[in-house]
Amino acid sequence: MRKLLNVVLTVIGLMFLSGSVAAANDNSNSTYSIADDATDKVEGLIKTLVNPIYNTKEIECLARNIFYESGSEPREGKIAVGMVTINRSQDDRFPNTICGVVHQKTNLEVPKLIKTTYTVKESWYRAPVQKTETQTVWKTITVCQFSWSCMRVQKPKDSDPRWIESREVAEELLSGGYDDYQDKYGNLKYFHATFLRPAWHNLKRIVKIGGHIFYANKD
Repeated sequence: MRKLLNVVLTVIGLMFLSGSVAAANDNSNSTYSIADDATDKVEGLIKTLVNPIYNTKEIECLARNIFYESGSEPREGKIAVGMVTINRSQDDRFPNTICGVVHQKTNLEVPKLIKTTYTVKESWYRAPVQKTETQTVWKTITVCQFSWSCMRVQKPKDSDPRWIESREVAEELLSGGYDDYQDKYGNLKYFHATFLRPAWHNLKRIVKIGGHIFYANKD
């Protein structure tokens, strides 16, 4: 957003500079006043266009995801988790709302081995014997993208510093704040705890923050 804003403001500055040369000798103060006013209006327009307007429900969903996934992490860790959530909502491979991303569920087909034991009498003069057969069946399980959303969790307490910071981060991110982090973590889509070892060979490891490792798509 910062890069786009700088480009537009530069263009506006050049426009006013070229258009006000003739009037600069007589009324320079009013010229600069008009330019400043236009710059402020365009800056507000750009922020409105670049940053969608999120309702309180979306802010709450983002704050809860930050809290339950990284409540005890440093602020940068909370920002990174928030960026993963927001980035997914802007990717066609995921739901297009914050709440949709947070509560997304995926159905997976997993193998399950079933053993069946039965008795066989191979001949009249031999005692019956038991045999066991193993069969593989596929079972559908539902997995939540963020595990806490499939669990019973306690509602955050308003006085909990972790919740207060999580809400602050959510509100700031959704209002277009943290420009440096928006640029730095604009491609994050996944993360996991450092004690896990998922086989994410198709992803690009980006950064480790606190107890999480963050990834982006390779494409």
